[in-house]
Amino acid sequence: MSERFDVVVAGAGTAGAYVSYLLAKAGFKVALLESKSGNDIGVKTCGDGLGQHHVERLSRHLTPNPKVFQNKIEGVELISPDERTRLIIKGEGYVLDRFMWGKWLVEEAVNAGATLYEGHTATAPLLENGAVVGVKAVERRSGTAKEFRAKVAIDASGSAAVLRTKLIGWPISEPLHPEDVSHAYREIVYVEEPLENPQYIRIYLDMVVAPGGYWWIFPRSSTLLNVGLGIWGVLKQNPRTNYEKYILPRLKIRSKYHIGGGFIPTRRPLKTLVGNGIVALGDAAAAVNPIHGGGIGQALLTAELSSKVIAKAFERGDFSENVLWEYNLLYMKEWGYRQAQLDVLRLMLQTLDNDDLNFGLSRKILTEDEIYHLAAKGTNISLIDKFRVMMQFIGRPALLRKLSTSIQYAKEIGDLYLAYPTDRSNLERWHAQVVAKYNEYREKIGLGPLPTA
Repeated sequence: MSERFDVVVAGAGTAGAYVSYLLAKAGFKVALLESKSGNDIGVKTCGDGLGQHHVERLSRHLTPNPKVFQNKIEGVELISPDERTRLIIKGEGYVLDRFMWGKWLVEEAVNAGATLYEGHTATAPLLENGAVVGVKAVERRSGTAKEFRAKVAIDASGSAAVLRTKLIGWPISEPLHPEDVSHAYREIVYVEEPLENPQYIRIYLDMVVAPGGYWWIFPRSSTLLNVGLGIWGVLKQNPRTNYEKYILPRLKIRSKYHIGGGFIPTRRPLKTLVGNGIVALGDAAAAVNPIHGGGIGQALLTAELSSKVIAKAFERGDFSENVLWEYNLLYMKEWGYRQAQLDVLRLMLQTLDNDDLNFGLSRKILTEDEIYHLAAKGTNISLIDKFRVMMQFIGRPALLRKLSTSIQYAKEIGDLYLAYPTDRSNLERWHAQVVAKYNEYREKIGLGPLPTA
């Protein structure tokens, strides 16, 4: 059984639903495939946080439903392993009702004209003459195999990336290594005692509780909390075990609203987000903040950027990799270079222990404003000069040298991503430069070379 569309989207999460809305609103015939059905549509394990700037950008194209915002956030409370140091990092945002958010975006896509195929699991790209020409899927209830033919296929299938990873030999098929992911577990719970200052999300750095990551409290209200942790995937530890051992005893839980876990890509940008007839969005494109694992804002961004390029491809009647390449350029300029910078800092943080973190936070080696700037805008070379001065007056020069080295390489690697090749012909040479620079950095902070698939 085969059906024809302009665009077929695999996955109705944030990225898939939003790009379906944008393209359907622009007049394209869109098929939106989602493996879940009924009330399960929109249900996703997530940290539920979204920055105000992402909401403002979304509002240019779609008026947000106020019911999806459960709690207005004023900033982040960053807490040291010994919990003696607490830094308040200002930054407005929201904790979402993630399930309502997901359902709302799908409804908006359908209202704009997209056709939702619930209970349909995308299984592989449909290939002809070296191009993707649609998506193979299975209707879960009947087991019927289907083909959805389209000029462009969009992989918005989440971290599993079921379309792009099947394109063996294509640059877009780049696999995720265990080092490229974090394993997360979280529970949304009602607690007996109200949380103080629920206008701040709480990030706890503790390499015992969450090695290579952190644990968190994202308050939906003072008594309804999203609590969880992420652990660096290469360590092969079960986050639920650590949650139940270290975090659960701290909570006086009245009842549980939802539990869940999964893996999150926390790494540098993929080599490319496009191929002939296909683009990747959101988690399927590894478009996640490598430091804190947040991906809702990046899902919205990739949907917006790709929709513009896909519309241009229809104007030209050309859906080749060369035409879709502009999506790569837009992404690297807007977010990819900062994602790479933050990934460099992530690697450095994952080499630290609790003593290093207690020392660094208690002495404000990075101030609250500098931490915010790093997270929001990327790094700058002036921080290196700061560390050079601090090494003369503060203990642990080895730690400061590591921080200084990280800032330097974050700047250099970010610049490489800003110089992303303008076409496919220079991709391999550029990527070799990135790998060489990463390996040079990793050697200096005590890590081995980048893993190969």
